[in-house]
Amino acid sequence: MRGAETEVDHGETRVVHVNDCAFYAQRILATASKDGLPWSYYPRAVANYPVTGLVGRARYGWDGVRWLGGLARRALTSDLLHVHSGSVTQHTRFVPKKYVLTLHGTDIRTLQYQERWRKVILDGVRKAEAVMYTTPDLREHILPHRPDAVYLPVSIDLGGLPQAVATSRDRPRVFFVSRWDESKNAEGQMELARELLKIDGRAFDVVGLDWGPQAIDAQRAGVRLVPRMSHAEYLDYIGTSHAAIGQSAGILAASELEAMALGVPLFITLTPGFYPPDIPVGQEGCESPQAMAELIAAELSDSESLRSRGAAGRSWIAAHHDPVASVERLRTIYAAARH
Repeated sequence: MRGAETEVDHGETRVVHVNDCAFYAQRILATASKDGLPWSYYPRAVANYPVTGLVGRARYGWDGVRWLGGLARRALTSDLLHVHSGSVTQHTRFVPKKYVLTLHGTDIRTLQYQERWRKVILDGVRKAEAVMYTTPDLREHILPHRPDAVYLPVSIDLGGLPQAVATSRDRPRVFFVSRWDESKNAEGQMELARELLKIDGRAFDVVGLDWGPQAIDAQRAGVRLVPRMSHAEYLDYIGTSHAAIGQSAGILAASELEAMALGVPLFITLTPGFYPPDIPVGQEGCESPQAMAELIAAELSDSESLRSRGAAGRSWIAAHHDPVASVERLRTIYAAARH
């Protein structure tokens, strides 16, 4: 029953989450397991070998068959699949089971407009019992196809994160938390990085990830790059930074939300209308990269402002991205979808 979030079911829906994106499903399942909900996880098959030549293609095909067999077995003992990413429906469509779909970004924002992917993405969207999306910018791309799609953002379990502990090093660290590519508006990030690096008497380090096609440009501009790391190491690195800088695409994705949840002050210019006007991120009066750089530099010299903004961000995440609330909403969506 599409769009019927209000329907209540008296038995728990058995759900298999297929694939994950930015730990979205992992966070949901960690909370669901505490309540003993019958939800499980089945990862997407990944070919970590060359898919070339007769042997490589044969192995790839056999691994695909085995993966589908594993999904089919799990589907037999479940009521519903929860597929993460529209592109994954090109595989799950071979298993005749009702499913709900979460769209995570590139699938609906980019792939649906490419000839190679359009039919796969839109068929997956239209045949789903319910559709969810994770960031508000995706609304305009999905609603023409599924007016009943609902916004269900990334959830963050504050209890599962380390507490931010910015060290007392001589030079504070400002950390760009997103990769350097077009989907994050890397050029906008570069403009801000250049402005930060130009500040007279700069007394802080400007650091970013060595990740993305434009990372080399950031390094050439003077940004100090650090290697990609495990998720736990990444969270620790954010947590020991004095300020976090979000992507320049105007939205809060997982990295930005994690910085706020860690209590690290986040500086980001958000698209008007996507978030409440009182959201506690650094963007006040910042109509240009130069203005944002000046705001960051000013707050780095005011430890109380940093502490206050960080604490407010953590409280905002607790109020708006609670995994318990997400799980309860999913229980209702699942109950409606299975009928």
